[in-house]
Amino acid sequence: MIPTRMHGAIDYGVACLLGGLATSRALPAPIRGVLATAATFHSTYATLTNYEAGLRPVLSMRQHLALDALGGAAVAGAGLLMHRQPWQARALLIAAGLSELAVVAASSATPVSGPGQGSGPVARVLGLTVPPAGKVGYPPIDIPKPVADDVFIVDSLLPGPMGTALPVRMTVIRLGNGDLLLHSPTQFSDALKTELEKIGRIRHLMAPNVAHWTFLEAWQRACPDVTTWSAPGLRERSQVKKSGVRLDHDLSSFPPTAWIGITLVEVVGGLGFSEIALFHQASRTLVLTDLVLNLEASKLPAPIRPLARLFGVTAPDGMPPPYLRAAIKRDRASATKAASRLLELKPERVIFAHGLWFERDATNALRRSLRWLLG
Repeated sequence: MIPTRMHGAIDYGVACLLGGLATSRALPAPIRGVLATAATFHSTYATLTNYEAGLRPVLSMRQHLALDALGGAAVAGAGLLMHRQPWQARALLIAAGLSELAVVAASSATPVSGPGQGSGPVARVLGLTVPPAGKVGYPPIDIPKPVADDVFIVDSLLPGPMGTALPVRMTVIRLGNGDLLLHSPTQFSDALKTELEKIGRIRHLMAPNVAHWTFLEAWQRACPDVTTWSAPGLRERSQVKKSGVRLDHDLSSFPPTAWIGITLVEVVGGLGFSEIALFHQASRTLVLTDLVLNLEASKLPAPIRPLARLFGVTAPDGMPPPYLRAAIKRDRASATKAASRLLELKPERVIFAHGLWFERDATNALRRSLRWLLG
């Protein structure tokens, strides 16, 4: 049997291969379209699978294999049905689809560990071992850094697929009364808590969307007096219910009374997606989470770079990954209205959770990154 860790390596390798073939002008446009769709589909649900190569545990491995089988059958079927295309190009699709089905038949459905915990031989063979923090993240790591009056960021690292690491960022807002608001808290440490307490009193935790909540509990244990604010719908997620994390209040477009000088904008999509954007009026700083993903290719492992470019998540004009764009577009009218509201704020800087944030010319940079929604 192919272990799930090796299956993850195959998933990303196949997605890169299909994505690369989709750019080949030697193939007819309809064939390239099938390959590009297959690459995006395949890599998207791989990132959402509860196995070593995943990023978020949304799908079980059995569901992943079912999607593999569906995708393989669809690619092979496309090759059989596209009678107007050259037989060599059709044979490529048929071979790719049948190979996918063969891998499914030989793969284990029982992961050894969960998202981001892959390591060992597969990661080393692919050259995906974690490089120094400066090559993947934005040092100093886990240290508050000022970016404007009463606005700070804390850059950290998250385990990524197959032993890689991904940059993640918390934004810290000092309110008018000296209290600190931790937006999208990163991993807790006593040292980080000590440094933050030099800036102000930690009183508010904010889980701004349905994904960025996993470190809340550690901060709550260390800071028992905090109030936790969450995006709408977060408390309904099964993982949140099982975790036992405390969510005190749901946020909306109306900020809490203590948050003087803060504007909130609710971005709602389909499939349960919700994100609360925060605008710090005094510094004209807009704080997002996953609505922009702007990864620097040079900070990604070489085998993952083609996939990141295919997804459109690389700097300087990075967008959310395709699965998130598709979810948000399920309620496009509402999401477009919210995106227009963000641009109307004319932020001087835009901070978000992953990648190179917009330190200057921020409104124009944000408009480019929202082109998939605004047109």
